[in-house]
Amino acid sequence: MSRLRFIALCLWAVGVQVHELLATVGLALFFLAALPTWRASWFTEWRPLFAFIAWALLMPTAAGHLPAGEGVARTLDWLTIPVVAAAGAELTPSRWRVLIGVSLGVLLVSSVVAGLQHVGVWPPLSAFDSLSWTRTSFYRVYEPIADSGRFMGGGLLFHRLKFAHVSALFVIGAVVAARFVEGRARVAVIALGLAGFVAVWLFPYARMGAVAMTAGVGLTVVLVSPSPRKALLVSAGLGVLGVVAVLAIAPLRDRFASALTDQGSGQRTQHLSAGIAAVKLHPIVGVGPGQFRPSKFGDASMAEHVKDNPGKAHNQFVSMAAETGIPGALLFIAMLVWLVMQARKSPYGALTIGAIASFAVLSLAHDPLFQAPVSMGLVLVIGLGLTRGDAHADQQR
Repeated sequence: MSRLRFIALCLWAVGVQVHELLATVGLALFFLAALPTWRASWFTEWRPLFAFIAWALLMPTAAGHLPAGEGVARTLDWLTIPVVAAAGAELTPSRWRVLIGVSLGVLLVSSVVAGLQHVGVWPPLSAFDSLSWTRTSFYRVYEPIADSGRFMGGGLLFHRLKFAHVSALFVIGAVVAARFVEGRARVAVIALGLAGFVAVWLFPYARMGAVAMTAGVGLTVVLVSPSPRKALLVSAGLGVLGVVAVLAIAPLRDRFASALTDQGSGQRTQHLSAGIAAVKLHPIVGVGPGQFRPSKFGDASMAEHVKDNPGKAHNQFVSMAAETGIPGALLFIAMLVWLVMQARKSPYGALTIGAIASFAVLSLAHDPLFQAPVSMGLVLVIGLGLTRGDAHADQQR
């Protein structure tokens, strides 16, 4: 069963960078294979996590606000964190290396694909007609960038935001992995992480995604480095790299500048207003996970594309309050804080802290949990970061 859990873990890691279905299969297979490892004591040890899950699923339901299937799935994603943390403890050094290699290898491939999509060296949309059954958003990588002749690359996920948000998690993973490998392996891990970092800044034009990634990576570098001064210099250098990219590339600069206007930011104010209206109407139990729709809480002035949106307030914490009530949102925030505190006890805890930091920054302007690969990728990375054990001992085995 240990081998099956490891294979499923690798499939899960690959899936969140390739396709939601593949990630779901990996997650489900892993969870089933890990059932024998469950302990009753976990319900006490992981009390804040189970409290959030219970409230999110039971309280809206009890009030007659049945959650949507997607909402249930995304809430239950958090249930995998204790299992991943336990499974991480049984990984041998060689399996850690395989998991790191597979994850960063797919990150590199996806980054290269995003680059090709960005410059237009890519097959026509009709070439993917035979794959329509996969329900992949192939059309999204043909979205032009104004006055540039370039396109918004989406990598293997064919979705620029999903690519940016998932890749950020794996770049953070590369920073932590570099701390526990040596020689050529460390050089390779750093190079792959840097390639993913640059790809997120240059190809998808995901403004907040790039900023959140930089914040998360910078914090992670500080946490893992034995030299605070050098870590701060590296973190500052990464920030400067992003600023230089924005200043040097006119279309990217225009893209960031447009974020200052409501139209350029996709009428985020209308999304946010709808979310706040939902919270005011259902402040205690919310409308149910996966049930928030801006169109249900808008007025005649709401833009059509906002009405057509299947469910985002463009602020994860507001969306969480809309779907699970203010108590649910507070439990969610308390859970994240608790996970950060627990991560301080783990040798790989910087992975959890960096991922949550990136997620928190991103959540101020996006709903990353609305995207299934991002949700599944986030809990995977958080869980691995909570692995207990002596990392330095593992490195010497």
